Amino acid sequence: MASQLAGHELVGQRRATPGSLVNLWLRASSAIVKYGFAIEYRDLEPPRTGIFDGLKISIDPDVDFEMQCFILLHLFGHSVQWTAPSLETQLAALKDTSDKQAFMRVLHDYEYQAARFGMQLMREVGISDLDQWYSDFVGSDWRYVERYYETDIIPPWHECIAHNQPIVEPLAIPPIEHKQVEVRYAF
Repeated sequence: MASQLAGHELVGQRRATPGSLVNLWLRASSAIVKYGFAIEYRDLEPPRTGIFDGLKISIDPDVDFEMQCFILLHLFGHSVQWTAPSLETQLAALKDTSDKQAFMRVLHDYEYQAARFGMQLMREVGISDLDQWYSDFVGSDWRYVERYYETDIIPPWHECIAHNQPIVEPLAIPPIEHKQVEVRYAF
């Protein structure tokens, strides 16, 4: 990787009100713990902003609070993907696809499925006023991930910021079985 930035350097110009983000954090973190995942703050090596292992979600405390809220929702979605037995076959394509174009399609679907689980969690905790904020973050995150995989260079976050993205549709959270999985991360 050519450039390694700390998580707090990745934050763009997207703003939700501080009160709405605090409300989101409190409700979402409570629900995630009730789903059986631990949440921790942990100093992570740049460029990592958050990691998950099937049992817990860890977020770097140096990451801006707004980004922390997004990472919490998004890594919850990925945690569901890796611990839901009904989704196991979908992960095979992510791990075993060697054709770059096919991999990018699978990766896109994987990222947006995680986003949909995050939106479902928002619905479950009664948050419906941050749909555009979350959807724009999801679109920005995809641009960021896509550019990284195309160039093998971590792109500047501000170049990936998306606005007025289609609203992410919630997706019902399937039953999960907690298990340790290989550590995966957000950057």
